[in-house]
Amino acid sequence: MSDRKNGQEPLHALERWRTSQLDDAKVTMVQLNAEAADRLSTLTRIQSEIEALQSLVREQAQSAALLNADALLRMTEFSGYQQEQLNGAQDQHRQAAERADDAQRSVLHLFQQLSLVERLLERRQEVADTEQQRQSQKQLDEGALSRAPHIESN
Repeated sequence: MSDRKNGQEPLHALERWRTSQLDDAKVTMVQLNAEAADRLSTLTRIQSEIEALQSLVREQAQSAALLNADALLRMTEFSGYQQEQLNGAQDQHRQAAERADDAQRSVLHLFQQLSLVERLLERRQEVADTEQQRQSQKQLDEGALSRAPHIESN
């Protein structure tokens, strides 16, 4: 039986479409995961810079040297600037992680849809194969009956 007779051609088209959607979603997910990793790296770098500045300020405060008020003021201003950068980086990382999670859920959903179509195709193919076997057996049986010698009764 042809695919068109057993209704599988539209399912094959749907399978190709779902596969294409899944492939596109996987690419998007990888890109979004990379973006989230970059945002995390930026966040980690800013946190390290803040910790380094705080460590420097503590060292300066603990040293016996006289503190320069202007330098201390600049360090405090820079610390505030870094805190703003940290807050922005945290927001960007959170948003990137949410987009990556959404993409992962989308990939899972598309995979489930594709699996459903594939199972339906398999079932329809099994039904078509069974029907073809029945038709072949029927033709063999009919052929055997037509060639069988006829018994005449007296």
